[in-house]
Amino acid sequence: MSVVLEQQQYFKNMCCCFKTHLCEFPKHGQKWEGCTHLYFQVRSRSHRYVVEVDIAKSTLFIYDPDRNYFMDDQIRSNLKPMTTILPMLLKKINIVFDALAIERITTTSKQSNS
Repeated sequence: MSVVLEQQQYFKNMCCCFKTHLCEFPKHGQKWEGCTHLYFQVRSRSHRYVVEVDIAKSTLFIYDPDRNYFMDDQIRSNLKPMTTILPMLLKKINIVFDALAIERITTTSKQSNS
């Protein structure tokens, strides 16, 4: 299997489409029509953060509770493959992007492990 196909399968397995809140369990078999956002978790070097894809804005919003762990350029580097693969996958269902912007949300708070 080619690297591109492996990456496409990885993101296909990782991405769930649902319209409301991150904490709600997605409905399987839901049609793509009306889908406005995709949410998924990224893990890199034992650190996790959440990515929200806003389809209408063509933007990846990064929710990272520990903003000191990765600098902005490291986040962009980690997500660079995604900014290529996601538009390819979404094009298959007739959603076309020229590019995906990346915006880091700074209002998340760090979790305390007490």
